[in-house]
Amino acid sequence: MRIGICHYRIGKTDGVSLEISKRQRMLDELGHEVKTIAGKRQVGADYIIPELEYDDPELVKIKENAFFEMKDYKYVDELLFEIDKVAARIKRQLDEIQAREKFDVIFVHNIFSHIVNLPASRAWYEFTRQGTSQIIGVHHDFYWDGRNAQVFQPTSDEIRKFTSKYLPPQLDNLRHVVINTINQQRLRSQCGINSTIVPDTFDFDQEPWVKDMYNQTLSGEAGLKDNDLVVLQATRVVERKGIELAIDFAAGLDEKKTELAGHTLYNGKKITKDSRVVLMLAGYTENFAKSYREKLEDHILHRGIEAVFVDYMIDSERGQGEGRKIYSLWDTYVYADLVTYPSLWEGWGNQFIEAVFAKKPLVVFEYPVFKTDIKSEGYDYISLGDSLGMDRANRLVTVPDNHLAGAVWQACRMLTDSKTEQILEDNWQLGDRYHGETVLKRMLETLLMERATAANF
Repeated sequence: MRIGICHYRIGKTDGVSLEISKRQRMLDELGHEVKTIAGKRQVGADYIIPELEYDDPELVKIKENAFFEMKDYKYVDELLFEIDKVAARIKRQLDEIQAREKFDVIFVHNIFSHIVNLPASRAWYEFTRQGTSQIIGVHHDFYWDGRNAQVFQPTSDEIRKFTSKYLPPQLDNLRHVVINTINQQRLRSQCGINSTIVPDTFDFDQEPWVKDMYNQTLSGEAGLKDNDLVVLQATRVVERKGIELAIDFAAGLDEKKTELAGHTLYNGKKITKDSRVVLMLAGYTENFAKSYREKLEDHILHRGIEAVFVDYMIDSERGQGEGRKIYSLWDTYVYADLVTYPSLWEGWGNQFIEAVFAKKPLVVFEYPVFKTDIKSEGYDYISLGDSLGMDRANRLVTVPDNHLAGAVWQACRMLTDSKTEQILEDNWQLGDRYHGETVLKRMLETLLMERATAANF
């Protein structure tokens, strides 16, 4: 088949971009011809539609007036006219691409479930309605998930009606895919829409990530020493990732470093009295989260921990950028002794399965989807619990002191336990069984067969 994949962005280190990369490669291996469509902030897209980039000032203005404050338009009709005008530009470009490519099936990621780009949602609705291609809407998360429901409040009844109609829509040639049971159930109960679950997966057949001639310079450039105890936070910097909990955890672990001195870690690293606990933050900061990053930087200073932001030297693949060496996200896992995953909400959990593949101990805040879709698979991990509080002084989230102390104690034990290597191997086997790419291959083949049948190919 001729297959298209569209998202706001591709080729980055965010979870959706990483999933798209896996699925594109798998579809290529299955013999399909695949082309990608994205906005301006992308790497390697076959087609670029500038208006798909939700951080563009024109799109930010629409979003802010639709969900925060109607300040730039006197009447809501003016806002709706602006949405329609941008949607028409997107739709025209989609038609041109379809005329050239004649896609049999197009995977549309998050555009039918997010409210960050209302014109894109409208444009894809109109394009889908034409019936020139079978569409699979892949919804990694929804605008009603987690804190989104509190943050994004329609400023008018007209915008509320817009979201009800287009996010997500019900159309004969649109098949819905979600990545967790919570959203499958809510989509059915709230919208009357049935969906298929395709969880995140990972290539467990690839070679292990190890130190090599290329990445051997990463630690020096990041300011890491050979005997530092490195805690990796690999996610993007956005508020729902709960990165302040990683800072608090690293501070708690730092308080125990004298007790760890003299011990050899599960991976052979020797901790000495000169060792530091260093939190390495590898994910890029979204434009809308710059104030959150500033709060994190203040919190790092307040907790007195060593932390390095290395996002300027990290991308989805190795390469060169602005005169410097660029490392892949996977290179950062090589230097990690432990991985934190304190997200408050995730559609599934890319960085979780990456750490499982990398055979690293994991510190997890038990977010809702983790509890419903991942925990029962049987992984051994370090828990921060599932209860949250709020520090009124800095408006950052917290976990109860006893939960934090318990996680630090678990981490010290797991880092130095002779059984840890086998525990991490067992985690790897579970990850391969439930989320290896054979699982993805089977699910993609089923989806495409169903779409082909529906279109009478």
